[in-house]
Amino acid sequence: MSNVMFTSNEAEAEIVAEIEQNYAERCGAMAAKVEALVAAVSRQDESWMTAREDLSSWAQASVTNTLRAEAAHILTAAKQLEKSRALAEAIDAGSDVLASLFADLAGASDAVRAAGSAQAARSVFDLHADNVTTRLVPLLAGESSVSLAKLWTQASVDAGAGGKDATADAGASEQTGDCAHSCTCGESAGPEYPELDVRTVPHAIRHATVFGALDSVSAGNGMVLVAPHDPLPLLAQIDQRYSGGFSVDYLQRGPEAWRLKFVRA
Repeated sequence: MSNVMFTSNEAEAEIVAEIEQNYAERCGAMAAKVEALVAAVSRQDESWMTAREDLSSWAQASVTNTLRAEAAHILTAAKQLEKSRALAEAIDAGSDVLASLFADLAGASDAVRAAGSAQAARSVFDLHADNVTTRLVPLLAGESSVSLAKLWTQASVDAGAGGKDATADAGASEQTGDCAHSCTCGESAGPEYPELDVRTVPHAIRHATVFGALDSVSAGNGMVLVAPHDPLPLLAQIDQRYSGGFSVDYLQRGPEAWRLKFVRA
């Protein structure tokens, strides 16, 4: 996503960035929810069923509905252009695969099948996000006969994507816990929270990926973030975004990775 991109106007450039951030947040949320399910399965914990339902419900609201709306507007427009037709058709086919995996997840009768379907769905969605943001969007943004901004707005309205997930507003409560950002207590991770490793995530969308993951964390639960450096600017943004709704403990301070535990109040 660091490639030079030519857009037909400034509005198109802004919508390109918005689409990238939107997908990054959803990829982060899916990563957190899938890891929570896999962790529960690994512990042979009956909570895997709750994690599966949480993932399935979120997928329906934040992925399935959105992909359907994107197909109706963005992919339909892309199929009308010779240079993007084949790619749009491939992305459309991938959406069908993703829908099938979500159906398998919802109907899984045992933990292993649920974890397998969830991990497969995450991989397919990551590929879908990459195809849309790094391949399809640049083609449409540089096409003067197409208004990507208009298509994205129409798709967002149809998908009911005018606001963030409900969990995004749950961080308005006061920060709790004994440790804040400067904590050096070195305490263990405690509960086996899902882990999000963003060291391979492109810098331009890294913060959005983390926000998406944190949005998916319910009250009393947490997440472990693995970063390539001490994420002080990110922590400042998290404080502003969630109004102190997360306590943060450092579990590891370099040299190759920084691991931080976030717990929602």
